[in-house]
Amino acid sequence: MKERIFNNWKTSLLGLILLIIAVVLLFMKTITLGEFSAFLPTILGLIYVRDTVLKITTRP
Repeated sequence: MKERIFNNWKTSLLGLILLIIAVVLLFMKTITLGEFSAFLPTILGLIYVRDTVLKITTRP
């Protein structure tokens, strides 16, 4: 699991940045706990997904 996170650092970094932003907004009471819990699966998915999700592929 560590290899997948560190080898795919782009999506992992994006997920961590979004997690930090969401936690800060939660503590500032800008978002509710329900909104945070709805956004959390997306954040965790970005941490574990491969970087190929971000690549643009062209078809010949």
